[in-house]
Amino acid sequence: MTNCLPSPVRMIGACLALWIMSSSATWAQTTYKQMPDDAGAVAPQPPTRAGACAPATALRDLEWNNVRALVETGGTLWHERANWRGSYIVPKEDNVSTVFAGGLWLGGISPDQQLKLAAVMHRRNGKNDFWPGPLTNDGTAEVDVTVCDQYDRFFISMRADAQRHRQYFDAVAGGTVEEDFPDGYAMPAYFREYPAHGNTAINQDYYLAPFKDYDGDGNYIPENGDYPWFDFLQEIDCSNRKREDIVPLYGDRNFYWIFNDKGNIHTESQGEPIGMEIRAQAFAFSTNDEINNMTFNNYVLINQGTQTLTNTYMCQWVDSDLGGINDDYVGCDVQRGLGYTYNGDAFDESDSFSIGYGENPPAFGVDFFEGPYQDADSIDNPLTDNFSNAVDSLGIPYEGIGIGYGDGVVDNERFGMRRFIYFNWGSGPNSLPTQAGHFYNYMRGYWKNGQRMAFGGDGLNPGTGADLEIPADYMFPGDTDPAQWGTEGVPVDAWSEVGTGNPPGDRLFLQSAGPFTLEPGDYNNITVGMVYARAEGGEPFESVKLLRIADDKAQALFDNCFEIVSGPDAPDVAVQELENELILYLTNDNPLSNNFNEAYTAIDPGIPKETPDGDPLSDADRSYAFEGYQI
Repeated sequence: MTNCLPSPVRMIGACLALWIMSSSATWAQTTYKQMPDDAGAVAPQPPTRAGACAPATALRDLEWNNVRALVETGGTLWHERANWRGSYIVPKEDNVSTVFAGGLWLGGISPDQQLKLAAVMHRRNGKNDFWPGPLTNDGTAEVDVTVCDQYDRFFISMRADAQRHRQYFDAVAGGTVEEDFPDGYAMPAYFREYPAHGNTAINQDYYLAPFKDYDGDGNYIPENGDYPWFDFLQEIDCSNRKREDIVPLYGDRNFYWIFNDKGNIHTESQGEPIGMEIRAQAFAFSTNDEINNMTFNNYVLINQGTQTLTNTYMCQWVDSDLGGINDDYVGCDVQRGLGYTYNGDAFDESDSFSIGYGENPPAFGVDFFEGPYQDADSIDNPLTDNFSNAVDSLGIPYEGIGIGYGDGVVDNERFGMRRFIYFNWGSGPNSLPTQAGHFYNYMRGYWKNGQRMAFGGDGLNPGTGADLEIPADYMFPGDTDPAQWGTEGVPVDAWSEVGTGNPPGDRLFLQSAGPFTLEPGDYNNITVGMVYARAEGGEPFESVKLLRIADDKAQALFDNCFEIVSGPDAPDVAVQELENELILYLTNDNPLSNNFNEAYTAIDPGIPKETPDGDPLSDADRSYAFEGYQI
């Protein structure tokens, strides 16, 4: 028996800037990954108060669909440090890494004009800015070795387990346990280990991980029906999110962990600690479409310190090796908030670090779905008065720059990708950062030497075509910035690495959001999605074109609160046996069924709101409705 549907069942559709102007740098290339020549440079360190935690050690592979993605409790993503290689594998059975490493950067300026900054890259040679565990909430923002050790782990949850747990306790409440659970029910053991509550005796927040308080007593007791909170009842209205709203768990399979920037001295960025607690989740869905090649990350960031930071930025950093490391290009799609990597030629060779993809290499991207909230000003800020008709050939508006602008809601505006910058291995002002000021300059759209990123060429050197009179917030946007947002309204032509004639190489990029003010106790969260696509022929950029289509599905999934459109639940079936015949009784009277009383209907956010000719589509036109059973 199957339920009839008109189409497939699961569809989705943060300086102390060095104001030194220089144009003497050269395009940096290496044929292998090595540390830059200033790797030993360490900025002077004022006294700081930090814990004595050891570096995080826990690491796990998230592999629920067609991706195998390595994550660490110390904040590093997709990087196998033991063998110095990338470990974000798509497809996972081919063992070719799509990206080398990733991580979170954040920083801002304290009232005494000190730069506070935390970042992570490869955690090589003991470099580290993050440690496991929550901080105290009494203003000291402290953590000790015991707490760091306790939280050096992942808490893994399954959406299906949470749903079945809910169904069981609903059956208990409704007196239908024997009927609905004839074989009994055993609660997953990990429910008891879920970090719903902190230790208030040592001044941790009481509420740490999101849970559904089934009995309403404010305490997480899974034996009373509480469970890790996946919003399968769709209680969240994505269009009306508030700053203080709790972020639920997402995905079919979810890794949850907590880390901080106060566990010890910052040896990666050389920055002064902020007192930031980060509650992170990595998640994936198993589907039969492009989402099966994606993973997603959400970070809830809480300022547990007492200082207000201004000119704060939060960033996603990516070491973007696509298969072989020496032949890559990068670019961004401003309207989608998408940063991506693609191959410099039609064949991706293997090297000493990684296996290449060979012919027709894919493209990999990171969509910066949402960043921190813009400072409150009691105004519903428009994004701009001139962008209402700024769309690309697929009809994509400037969604990537931010959300909540001009929607009639005051102070819900959130930054999207407001900077996209690349840099290289090797040496020079566009190489790996080694001091806190370098990290912060990159986050603001400046090179390490304090020179503003410029439009054209390599964004740095006039000899490559960089126009130092035109600032650029987005490197290599192609034609995706028709309103010239990134050049402050200065008309410019399309700009890409291919068009500029840059030689392909080993690239790293950064997507940054800000500036904003970070008050003590402020909550912010960042959500990003990793997307993949591979064309079967043509130039390497053909894979980028497919990547954009896949990213539109990822965006629709985000817009729908990460709720995948599922078909109608199967009915309950009772069988009456008669002579030479069977009578089937089909009922849908379980209130938890999405087809309760056979009234299933669901809008697919992947279906556009308009036809290709611009005619509007009603909600009914964009919906699936229950039609009947097929036996």
